Amino acid sequence: MLDPVYWAVLAVSTIAAAVALWTLRFQQFQGKVYYALTFVGMIWTLIMVGSEAATVAFDCQMQQAQLAWLGHGLVPVAWAFFIFDYVGPPNKAHRRISLLALVAVPLGAFALAATNGSHQLIYTTETAILPGSDRITFVHGAGYFLVLAVLYTFVMATLTWLARAFFRARRSAWPLLTMLVVITLTPLGANAAYAFFGFTVLGLDPTAFMFTLGILAFSWLLVTNKTMDMPSVGQSTLFHTMSEPLVLLDARRRVVRSNAAAKRSGILSDPNWGTDLIAGIEAQTAKGTTSHITYNERLYEPRVHPIENPLAPAGPAIGWSVTFVDVTKRIATTTALEQALREADEANRAKDEFISVVSHELRTPLTSLKGGLALALSGKLGEVRGPLRSSLDIAHRNGVRLSRLVDNILLVQKLEVQALSLEWLPVDLPTLLRDSIEENRMYAHERGVRLDIGKIDQAAVVLGDAFAIRQVVDNLISNAVKFSHVGNTVEGTLTTNQGRVRISIRDHGRGIPDGMEERVFGRFGQLDDDGQKSTQGSGLGLHISRQLARQMGGDLFYESEVEIGSTFHVEFGIGAEETPTPQDDSTLQITT
Repeated sequence: MLDPVYWAVLAVSTIAAAVALWTLRFQQFQGKVYYALTFVGMIWTLIMVGSEAATVAFDCQMQQAQLAWLGHGLVPVAWAFFIFDYVGPPNKAHRRISLLALVAVPLGAFALAATNGSHQLIYTTETAILPGSDRITFVHGAGYFLVLAVLYTFVMATLTWLARAFFRARRSAWPLLTMLVVITLTPLGANAAYAFFGFTVLGLDPTAFMFTLGILAFSWLLVTNKTMDMPSVGQSTLFHTMSEPLVLLDARRRVVRSNAAAKRSGILSDPNWGTDLIAGIEAQTAKGTTSHITYNERLYEPRVHPIENPLAPAGPAIGWSVTFVDVTKRIATTTALEQALREADEANRAKDEFISVVSHELRTPLTSLKGGLALALSGKLGEVRGPLRSSLDIAHRNGVRLSRLVDNILLVQKLEVQALSLEWLPVDLPTLLRDSIEENRMYAHERGVRLDIGKIDQAAVVLGDAFAIRQVVDNLISNAVKFSHVGNTVEGTLTTNQGRVRISIRDHGRGIPDGMEERVFGRFGQLDDDGQKSTQGSGLGLHISRQLARQMGGDLFYESEVEIGSTFHVEFGIGAEETPTPQDDSTLQITT
């Protein structure tokens, strides 16, 4: 039957192995490889020590004692390099040295112990099983203390590294560093007591046992202590480095922690808060019309969030976090933008009023001018011939164009302020399209362009203003003719589909490049005509046409391909089937 000491050692080794595997699997920290090697050396030493206790023969005990030196040599070296990596800062030179030390020191110690029979440097000839005892009493030689000196060198390097860490670490890390110092010193003291005073545990070298207890305690510390836990450290860093004042309150609403920004701002020193910060915030925000509070000429928006109890999420909060978001710049920017918008609106209204006044003021003299020129050209004031008639013709044509421009500007103003009143009556679109094409044939003929009527679906009646729709169609036809080449054909069609009726005006001109829609439908927008800037029209026709179509629940859009031609579509919803009532077309005029 095996010795109870062996079973105890085996149990401790099993626990140590389980803790090592769990820690390595679920914890993230620096120096994992060295940590694992420390456990390997420690468990190996425990097993060898336990095996030594379970045997009674001298040779067997000596053999186990010699094998244990592999663990004796590995543990302090691996632990030293673990501390170097864990406490930091990491050093690549350490890693190169560590590989050599982790191999040379354990193998060197084992080699001396294994060859002890030839030199008795580790154990002298006096080493024997004394009468009345079943275990070897070891008498150490000079080589034993030489090996200890080498191992103690690594222990002292570990302590020196920890001492340096104390000077640069925050106070919050001192408990962890103290634990590491204790783990390092405890086996050192136990080994010194064994080497120099013969102290044992269960008759065995206590070094491995003491180190096992220490490293198991450290493993527990790895799990529970947040000093080196990245998420916890990251949260703490974020808490202290964030630019907004942040305060933590306990269940009694007392301040338990505040970040650096809160301390710099001095916001907690405001006597208006009283003893209950949340109540003070509610009292201050209740005084004004906004949720902002003012302190030291800064505006803050307090954001209060309850911290729920993880054991009873539905129960009362265990505290609150209060963030004071500095909105001074945001409020100033918003105020400046609002002021700029108001000024822009006022400037826009002033511009519109100016255009409207000027346009109205121009109408009367233009009417007189056109009337006088027309009267003179009619011959009723006497016969006009030669250069004089030519000059009067030019003046009359320009007067008509200027009058149309004024009318269009006034119409745009009315559309933009939705001041244009349109009728809502049934409009027969097939008839409207035919009439428009017929009345524009003369204009097309003068330009050398042919007008055709294509497919026209019957019974296409919509609700709208007949005169406005007619002006839209006239504008599309005149534009198609204007941008067509001599000999080309412009075709008008009307189709219905799914409750919508579409009038399409197609030309075979030069087409419109991609990305020009904003310019085509913009105010005063014009495209080049055959490479030259068009001077025929105000550039308001398509803009007005689209606004009119949309005001009547329709839309105006186009499809175009360069050098192939363009097709403009105006589309409405079918709204009635009755015969339309003729409309007075004196209220609206669109010219291009």
